[in-house]
Amino acid sequence: MKPLAKFTVALAATALLSLSTVDSADTDASLQSSQPAAGNIMTSSGVNSYAFDDSEYTYCNPGYPTSQTYSTVPDAQLEFVQTVVRHGDRSPVHLIPNDDTSWTCDDVEENIYLHGAGEPEKNNTGSFQQVIEIPRWNQKFGFANQVWQGSCDVGQLTDHGKLQHRTLGNHLRSIYVDKLGFLSKILNRTNEVYARTTYVWRTKNSAESLLGSLWPDRGFAPKAAIPIHTYPSQIETMYGNSDACPALKTIVSEIKKSDIYQQFLKEQGPLMARLAEIFGIDSKSDSGWRDSWDGYFDILNARQCHSMKLPCSHKPETGKDTAPKCATANDVKQVSRNSHFEIVLKFRDHPQAHNFTRLYIGSLWGTLKQQLEDRIAGKTGDLKFALYSGHDSTIIPLLGALRASNRNMLWPPYASNLVFELWKKNSGNRIIRVIYNGQVLKLQDENQWCDLGACPIDTFFNHITKFIPTDISAQCNA
Repeated sequence: MKPLAKFTVALAATALLSLSTVDSADTDASLQSSQPAAGNIMTSSGVNSYAFDDSEYTYCNPGYPTSQTYSTVPDAQLEFVQTVVRHGDRSPVHLIPNDDTSWTCDDVEENIYLHGAGEPEKNNTGSFQQVIEIPRWNQKFGFANQVWQGSCDVGQLTDHGKLQHRTLGNHLRSIYVDKLGFLSKILNRTNEVYARTTYVWRTKNSAESLLGSLWPDRGFAPKAAIPIHTYPSQIETMYGNSDACPALKTIVSEIKKSDIYQQFLKEQGPLMARLAEIFGIDSKSDSGWRDSWDGYFDILNARQCHSMKLPCSHKPETGKDTAPKCATANDVKQVSRNSHFEIVLKFRDHPQAHNFTRLYIGSLWGTLKQQLEDRIAGKTGDLKFALYSGHDSTIIPLLGALRASNRNMLWPPYASNLVFELWKKNSGNRIIRVIYNGQVLKLQDENQWCDLGACPIDTFFNHITKFIPTDISAQCNA
């Protein structure tokens, strides 16, 4: 037998089960601002005076486009669809000491088989299954006390996260296959679709779940396998790659040293210090916990989405009150607002936000624009649908570059979906429609550069070109 020079991996998912979730946006009157709302962070006197517009916000689940609410563009034909998504619900990516929660990710099985490219269309190697094993800590050897119990790796897509993307895939099928007849009912030729994920496991599983519902019953033959493209992490462009682009570290440092960011940290410092103590982390020595809310947001919201108890301090209390200190629902609300404030400042409102966003996500903008231009020029063949499965750090800077409204610039929920539709009018002119979590994306009141329900293609290209680097290597190392 000839040695295998190339392998193809096929995957199957079975036994989808739903996990219960709760709305993370419980209202708390004490957190509502009594000051005038500000449309831009730079005009706000603090986090609680900024107009978040978060009364209907939930981090746990996204909005979905549906066939019932979807309408076509009048006097136009749909030509191409690009969909950028965040992965679904996952276990936390930040660890805290003595975590006593349990996370399960084994109700959906992923079966893998390998075969040489070009070999007969049958599985002749048998299938394999990866199992995450977290042993109970025996207090003698091993490191199991540094992570939770259960069957989830750190940052792994949960069973509910897979269900979220199967749900999204079903909605996309109901629109683009059943309602419009735009995409093929049965995917006989995989060149109709392009899929790309980051190298992170949860983004790949999210894409598989979505595409598996958009085109179900494809079978296991190699010709039915949808290629999923992935860049090596060293050259990834679907999020800010600070290793490849050192200038990102310099710019974010400047943003964090600015007066408004320092005032923000000072204002919310007591909450950060109290939560750090509860979590059992040393925020003074770790800058990631000292000057950003990302970790706090992750620890609290991931648990709240699964109705888990919030963290409590394992440090014995002294004095009359011996009850452990615990994070509260009010803390989740305020930490969420602090996190919204932080991302809006970095990616939209700070004077350095434009340059930061350009180097952070500009290469992906360049990819999306080139793909649209190639489709208009007739260079993409049968390609009709492109999927980019990434992270919150993919969606956030795209929204910031588009100058999304305060309501749309909240931290993207799990499985958030940003759809770019290319339409050709009967007049021959082309337009772009942008749909975010089921609704046409709204822009800042003070920055209405285009109606994204029907934006002329030249206007759209002129705007996003401002966020595409002209020489990424030189600008990243300046």
